[in-house]
Amino acid sequence: MTVDWLSVAPEPRAAAEVIRLVRRSVIPVGPLLGSLRTRERQQVRWVQAPNGTGTWLVTDYEAARSALADPRLSRAAAVGPGAPRLSPGQPAPDSIISLDGAEHARLRRLVTGAFTERRVADLSPFIDNLVAELLEEMAAKAAPADVVGSLAAPLPLRVLCSVLGIPWQDHDQFGSGISVLFEMQGDADENKARALRLARYMATLVARKRREGGDDLICALIAGQDGEDRLSNRELVTLALSILMAGYETTVDQLSLCILSLLINAELTAVLRADASLIPTAVAEIMRVSPAVSISFPRVAGEQMTIGGQTIEPGQPVVVSVIGANRSVRTDTAPITVSHLTFGHGIHRCIGAPLARIQLASALRGLLTRFPLLALADDPAALEWKSGSSSRGLARLHVTW
Repeated sequence: MTVDWLSVAPEPRAAAEVIRLVRRSVIPVGPLLGSLRTRERQQVRWVQAPNGTGTWLVTDYEAARSALADPRLSRAAAVGPGAPRLSPGQPAPDSIISLDGAEHARLRRLVTGAFTERRVADLSPFIDNLVAELLEEMAAKAAPADVVGSLAAPLPLRVLCSVLGIPWQDHDQFGSGISVLFEMQGDADENKARALRLARYMATLVARKRREGGDDLICALIAGQDGEDRLSNRELVTLALSILMAGYETTVDQLSLCILSLLINAELTAVLRADASLIPTAVAEIMRVSPAVSISFPRVAGEQMTIGGQTIEPGQPVVVSVIGANRSVRTDTAPITVSHLTFGHGIHRCIGAPLARIQLASALRGLLTRFPLLALADDPAALEWKSGSSSRGLARLHVTW
C-alpha cells in the first residue's frame, strides 16, 4: 500500500501549477566555483579550474545535451596518462564512470537490471519505513534539529548499503572516504589515502561474499557472471565502489536542496501536503533549477570538433555546467516539462536515477506527513553550505516543527 502514491498520475493542470510554483521560487544558489558564477551568455567558454587547469565549460542546454552524448568526447581519455587534471579526486581508470564504448557497455549491462523502475519500486516499502524511522528519531530530539544529519545523510547510505549488501555495522569504516570522488580541492595524497581505505574494505567484503553468498547486488554480480561478462575481482570491487560513491554524495546533497525548496515556499508545501502524487513532479523540477551536480565529470576531445560555435582541439578537456545548462532553458517558451541534465545524458546517464528519485520523493512525503508545522529555523541568507566539492548542498539545515 505504501507505493500507491507513486503510481498515481497527477492531474495535468495540478502538475503544471507545481512546476510554476517551483520556477517562481527564489532558491538560494550557495557557493559555486568561480567559473560558474559569471552571467556571461556564451554557450561555451574557456575557463580555469580551481587548480589553474584550463577547460572548455558548456553552459547552454542544447550544447550540453549534445556534448554529453558525443562519442568524440572521451571519459577514458580524461583519466588517462597525461590528461589535464581538473581536481585531485579522480575516478579509477577502470571505473564504469571512466570507461567508453564496449567496456563501459559491458559493465553497465551487468548492473542496469538492479536499478530498473520496477526493481526500485520493490524497494519503496523499505525506503518509506526507513524514512519513517529516521524521522521518529529526529522527532525525539529537541527542536531545532539538523535535517541533513538526521535524514538527508543517513538515508542514502543505508539504502545503498542494503542494495549492495554492506553490513550497516560497517558503515563507520568508510569515514570521509566515501565522498572522495567529489572533492574539488584539498590534498591529493590525503584524498588518495581515503580512497585506498575504502577500496581495502570493499575488497575484504567482496572476498567474504564470494565465500558466503547472499541476497544482494554484489552477490548477484558474483553469481551471474559467465563468458565475456565475467568480472575480475578488481572490476567487481571498483564497480561496487563506483555505485556506492556515485549514489551517496549527490543524493545527500539533492535531498538537502529539495527540503530547502519546500521550507522557503509555503505555497508549494501546502499543495504537496494536500496531494502527495505531485511530489515526484516537484522533485523533478527542483532537480532542474537547483541540481546538486553543478558540473559534469570532464571529457577530452579525441578530434577537432565544434560545440556551441567554439572549436575544440584534440586533447582539450570539456566540462558541462549542469546548473548553467539546466537554467539556460527559457521556461517562458519551453514546454511545461523540461528534461533536466542532473542525471547526465547519453551512455553515462546515471544508472541509479530511479533509486535517487524514489528516495527524494519518499523523504519529502515523510517530512510533510510527519511534521505538519515543519519550518526553517535558519536565516535563508546565512545557510551553511558545503565547500570544496563538485556536488553542491547544505552542510546543515536546521528545522523546527
